[in-house]
Amino acid sequence: MMFGVPLFYIGILLVIIGSIGAAIILYDTTRNSDSFVLDDQYTKSISVKVKGSGIGFYTISLSNYQNDILAKVTDSHGNSLDIRKITNKVTVDYFRFNHDDQVTLELTNLSDKPVQVSGTIGDTRVKEVTIPAIMMFTGALILVFEGYKKLKNYITEHPDENRS
Repeated sequence: MMFGVPLFYIGILLVIIGSIGAAIILYDTTRNSDSFVLDDQYTKSISVKVKGSGIGFYTISLSNYQNDILAKVTDSHGNSLDIRKITNKVTVDYFRFNHDDQVTLELTNLSDKPVQVSGTIGDTRVKEVTIPAIMMFTGALILVFEGYKKLKNYITEHPDENRS
């Protein structure tokens, strides 16, 4: 016990505070979304402004499974940050960026029929989420350690009564 507060409660408090901190940071993340119908061989773009260096993300939801979409992430200088052919109904992928820039997700319909597409591109803010993640991890370790101690004490204090 530290200061009269059991470690178990400190672990729970760290997990709760870390979770709330991460939720606030992720809620306020920079992202841009759009939904549209892509005709065959047509391209549509979604852009977002990112700051510093970090890891970005994009999600793509398609109306059905029999589609081929080319997803390409580029910066304002035309450098390709990620390129991928999408055939799933829902796809999430990540890319790295190295400086303040406008990042664009270009979606091209490679199939021969129109496709309903929903796309989102944004910044994960991984550097800002690190401290809340460490708090949650530390709290979880404390909870596991305290649970192990309680279980170990329970087993040694209550031996099996059926032994002869």
